[in-house]
This record gives sequence, C-alpha cells and structure tokens, in this order.
Amino acid sequence: MFAFSMRRLQLAVLLAAASSALSWDAAAWPGFKWEEWQRITGVEKPSAVTPQSGHNDLLPLLSTDFESKSPICSVEQWEAKRKRILATLKEFFGTPGDLVPPKASAKELGRDDMGSYERIHLQIASDANDTVPAYLLRPKKLASAKVPVMIVLHQTQAPGKQEACGMIGNPEMAFAKELAEQGVLCIAPDAIGFGERIPADAQPYANALDFYRKHPKWSFLGKMVWDVGRVIDYLETLPEVDPSRIGVIGHSHGAYGSITAAVFEPRIKLVVASCGFTTLRTDPDPNRWSHLTALLPRLGYYVDDIDEAPFDWHEIIACIAPKPFFNWATLNDDIFPETENLSEVYKQEEQIYGLFGRKQVFVGKLAPGAHRFPAEVRKEVYDWIAFQFTEMAKKPPLN
Repeated sequence: MFAFSMRRLQLAVLLAAASSALSWDAAAWPGFKWEEWQRITGVEKPSAVTPQSGHNDLLPLLSTDFESKSPICSVEQWEAKRKRILATLKEFFGTPGDLVPPKASAKELGRDDMGSYERIHLQIASDANDTVPAYLLRPKKLASAKVPVMIVLHQTQAPGKQEACGMIGNPEMAFAKELAEQGVLCIAPDAIGFGERIPADAQPYANALDFYRKHPKWSFLGKMVWDVGRVIDYLETLPEVDPSRIGVIGHSHGAYGSITAAVFEPRIKLVVASCGFTTLRTDPDPNRWSHLTALLPRLGYYVDDIDEAPFDWHEIIACIAPKPFFNWATLNDDIFPETENLSEVYKQEEQIYGLFGRKQVFVGKLAPGAHRFPAEVRKEVYDWIAFQFTEMAKKPPLN
C-alpha cells in the first residue's frame, strides 16, 4: 500500500510539473499584464528596422538583405552582420540603466551531503538590492585541480532550481543532479520570477510588475542574462573552477535563457538548449514572449504583425558561433510548435560555423516527440559536454 501511494504521489508531482510547464501557453501568468507594463514604463515601440523587417521568410544568415547577390563568405563579414543583430536585440532586451555589477560574493545558507556530491545553498550578489539564490553541486571527487563547470537553468516551473537539482518535480529535468553524479561541478540558480525570488506558493512572474517599476528600461530576459553574469563572477572566485570552460544548459525557459546568456556573455564557452524556441514567423502564438510572460515586453508591439519584427530566432542562435552549441528540438512540441523549418535553420547555422572552420562543434537535432528532454538525448548531450570540455583543455576555446 505504501509503494502504491508513493507511486501515486510521484505521478501527481509529475502531472503538476507538466501542468505548470504547459499553462503559460494558454493564458498569461498572474502578476504581469502587458498594458500595465506599457503604462508603468512608457516604453515605446523600438525604432529598429532591419532587412528582416516586413518579410515572412527568414533572411538567410549568409545574406545581408533579400536582394543581395553576394553572400557573406568571411568571418569579418559575418561579424559585421552579427554586430547589427546584437544592436537590434539590445533595443528589445533593454538596459539596466546605471546599475553596475557588485563585487563577486556569495553568502552560504547551508549544505547537504548528497553522497557523491555536496549541495551548497547560496545567495549570490546581483546588485546592491538583489541576490541570486542558487545551489552549487560540488562533486566530492573532482577530476583535477581546475575543472569545468555547467550552469544549469530551470524550466518554467515555480520551484525553479529545486527541480534542476532533483529536489522536486520532474526527474527528467534534474540536469544538475545527473551531471553532479557524473562528477561535473554544477550551479543551478533561480531565474528572476522563480523559486526563492517569488513569495511562497506564488506562480512564476508573480512580482514582474514590481521589477518593471524598478527597472522600466530593462526586460526579464535582460535581467536573466545579467544574473548569469553575476553567477559567473562568483564562479571565477572558486579556486577549483577553470574559467575558460564554463558551459550552460537548460530546457524550455532554461533553453532560451541559456541561448541568450551565451549570446551576450563571452565567458560562456559551451551551450546546450532543449525545446527553447520556434521561429517567430512560424509561431502561432508569438505573444508568449510579451503578453503571456514578462520576458520581452517590447516584442508586444509586433504580435499583430510578427513579420514586422526586425529579428528572428535563427539570427539569435547564430550569434553563439563559434562556441560549441547543441540544440535539441521536437516536432510535436505543444509549447513551441511549428518547428518543421528548424532543419533548414540548422543548415544555415552550420554555414556560419563553417566560416570559422568549426562545423563539428554545432549539433542541431530535430525529432518526433513532445516538449521534453528524453533520457537517451540527455546521455548523448552529457557525453558531448565531456568531449567538448576535454577538447577545450587541449587548447583555449574560441569566443
């Protein structure tokens, strides 16, 4: 009877996690209203107009515009386009204003012996008035005096980092626990709007409007990138961390968090993303970024005519090159649907990596299945991470 009850409890937890992960696709999370954001911040529609603006087709990555007859064929030409893409993205991610990074520090709140590793509860300094709660998962036996580290970002689930560490929720999301058990040093932070950063029993984004009252020129995605930077500041103070081998991994919310952090944070040298996006122009519900969540409110000005958006996801992920990048996506994803065009997107990403002579470090996978990161794919990813970190140890990675 006890075993049966435990199985029922485990099933209930899994169903609750699935429900939490799916619910934002149907309705906005409580705590954020786009019209209220607009009133509070006074932010107007971004001024950026690019060659992608006004087109339903994706602008080829190796083209400067739809009329161009001369493809991009060098790293220098691509970097010029990349610079323009980043300038556009910064209009949407916003700015923290005069906020400056604090001195790298963390307060230890406790530690637990998990057998093969310790789980250390931390509060990492983010700014003068904010901290990033995190768990550092430190294997008791490290492979060398200086080891790589993986930053593990959680999915859209209120407990945040707890699920990534296998403490609650879906065991398939416990990447930090799985990696730590394999001897990999990991850190799992709470993103803004999750875990210890919202009131107990609250839903994700519960305090989103409070954030925008304090930072009207910023965005949640911009703050997420900032906080990953502060986590890296802290990691660089640890004597066992090899600062040239810092990676990031995540599923769904953690996937696009990993991608955008890697785009803007040069100290990230390796990226794994699972089920983190569909291109804006194929997305049947692009308001997921601006109205249903608090992530990127400025994109809300384009949801009625998404073709006018001056960027798309194929350009964002291309900005990661030449860092090792493994992207997993599924064809039956009910959170990020209409992913059929990712096969063509992957071919274009390979072309960008080819400019750097680094095609071998880009992996794009697209397979039938739902919005999940199955065990067999995670095993492939963990082996890939180990291989890439080993290769990095032989020679410094490229940015």
